[in-house]
This record gives sequence, structure tokens and C-alpha cells, in this order.
Amino acid sequence: MFIDSANLDEIREGFSLGLLKGVTTNPSILLKEGKRRGVIVKEILDNSEGIVFVQATGSSYEEIYADCQEILAYGNKRIALKIPANIPGFQVINRLKNQNNAPIILATAIFSVDQSLLCGLAGCDYIAPYVNRMANNNINPYEVVNKTRKIYDDRGFSTKILAASFKNTNQVVDIFTAGAHTATVSSDVLRSMASKELASASISGFNRDWYELQSRLEFVKE
Repeated sequence: MFIDSANLDEIREGFSLGLLKGVTTNPSILLKEGKRRGVIVKEILDNSEGIVFVQATGSSYEEIYADCQEILAYGNKRIALKIPANIPGFQVINRLKNQNNAPIILATAIFSVDQSLLCGLAGCDYIAPYVNRMANNNINPYEVVNKTRKIYDDRGFSTKILAASFKNTNQVVDIFTAGAHTATVSSDVLRSMASKELASASISGFNRDWYELQSRLEFVKE
């Protein structure tokens, strides 16, 4: 799994669990930190492991491609690109994938199976279906992911489904069941997955009984 954050405290906590393979960011997440993109990306690289996805911005082919070059100029091999799955985005993906040392590319803003198909044909390394956003717009995200996974498997595409946009942990479980290869989650969702009230109550009970046992044993002669 990946953590969807640019907050260093959240990132450090997430990686302390030993579960994460990288970090995903977007301009909205970066905005919360109030720093220049290059500064934040360097800080994330210094406090994480694995892939760090950075989203290229722009409305035209020229703008998106130029921003990709700016991101790649940060010069770290762990940096990968997030590029929108629209016409100018596919044009940029095509150009980048035909260059030597092509970067890892995650196609973003996936809301349909036909988008996913095009991403597979374009040679994208990952796609990011937006689970909760689809659900909020009367699109079944699990059907989209399930059909996408079947197409990828049947055709032998190497593209991986990296699901994004989650409101709760049930959505994460259901999207994996539907066929997602991996997912990126917020710190809040990750904490909810790792900290359950019933589990905490059971653990507290075991600890309480252990301390009780130790207290009793103090008065027992060997």
C-alpha cells in the first residue's frame, strides 16, 4: 500500500508500521503544507522509502509535458509521475514512454473501464481509479476495477491498479476484493485499519491481567 499525504508526521508514522511501498501526492495535498513543491518532495524523499508519485499539472500537452520535465529535473530515481488520463495526458504519456529511461507513470483521474483500457494500451505502469468519487457520482467503482482487472489479466498488460480516493476502510477492503493490485490511503484511513476498538479493548484486557498476575507473583515464594 501507499500513503496519500505530504505531511511528514503522517508519512513517518505510516512507514514506522512497515507496510508501505511509497507515497502519493497531488497539488491539493501539497497545498496543505504551504511549501514549494520541490522542497516538499525532497522532504518526503528524506522521510520515506519506495516510489514517490508527483502529479504533473497543466491543461495542454505542452503544459503537462513541461511540468513533467520540471519534476524529473529534481533528479531522484524514486520520483514517478502522475499524469491525467485525458487526451493531452495520453499524448504526454506516449512521448515519455518512447524515450530512453522512461519514468514510472501513474495515470490519474480514472472513472471508467474505457479509460483504464486506454491506459493499459498506452503502457502506463499504474492507474488510479477514484473509488469514493465514483461512488458519489453513482458509478460503481468495484465493477470498474473488476472489469479493468479482467481486461489487464486477459491481455497480459503489466499495468497495475493503484486505487485511490477512500472515505472508509470498507471501501479499501472491497476494492482489493474487486481486483485492485494496491491502493493509496490517507493517514486517517490507515490508522482506522490498524487500530480497531474491539482489538484495543482485548489488548487492554490482556495487559491488565498480565499486570495483575505479576502483582500476585510478588507474594509467591519460589
